[in-house]
Amino acid sequence: MTLQINDLSVSYGSRKVISHFTLSAIPEGSLVAVIGPNAVGKSTLLKSLAGLLKYSGNISLHQRVMRDLPHREVIKHVGYLPQTLPQPTTLVAYELVYSACRAVCGNQTNVQLEASIERVFRLLGIHDLALRRLSEMSGGQRQMVGLAQVLVRHPSLLLLDEPTSALDLHWQLNVLEAIREETHKTKAIALIASHDLNLALRFCDQLIMLGPGGVLAMGEPMSVLTPEHLRTAYGIEGRVERCSRGYPIVLADSACI
Repeated sequence: MTLQINDLSVSYGSRKVISHFTLSAIPEGSLVAVIGPNAVGKSTLLKSLAGLLKYSGNISLHQRVMRDLPHREVIKHVGYLPQTLPQPTTLVAYELVYSACRAVCGNQTNVQLEASIERVFRLLGIHDLALRRLSEMSGGQRQMVGLAQVLVRHPSLLLLDEPTSALDLHWQLNVLEAIREETHKTKAIALIASHDLNLALRFCDQLIMLGPGGVLAMGEPMSVLTPEHLRTAYGIEGRVERCSRGYPIVLADSACI
């Protein structure tokens, strides 16, 4: 299975946000971060792949053109987590995740559905939230429940827009490890829009770096986060070093003048 994007263009009114966007095929089992400065189209790209925005060009998944698929096929194969957090409600987390699973996996028995929910709650480490109302949760906890609603459906394409934005350091590491494990295990493809270059560098198989002109670079993290690309994309003098445990980290030395 691969994801292919060819000559994608997306506009908001008269303003073109993505123009003639083409990517090399992304293979199954890949965790890919979409990085770049503000307003270069990271969220727009994910919304387009999710079928939420009109676009020109072609998007193919499983060698099938996405716009030709019935809506039910799209929601079966694509799981999208927006930037906005799930709204507070009197429903408990288990009910929301159960409903998300039932909507797409309606052919499963209750035993199978419950097993899927148990697995995802265990994967994310959120058993203690199962019977809590969303109205009683912090923003970070609601973000975890939103992620559980996506993962429980077993989509072959995950589109996660800033999935760690409301989380503290502990949960950021926990979530990225869980997404990587799930992606590799199920041979799905996951695209994560992120501003955290160090998390992307540590957990992702590939990076797609966007700039005002489109795709600046795509490939393995170390080949993308070069001083030249950091200067072009972010206007900084930066470099990648390794910490005492051997993990690569991005160091921003100064803003370019």
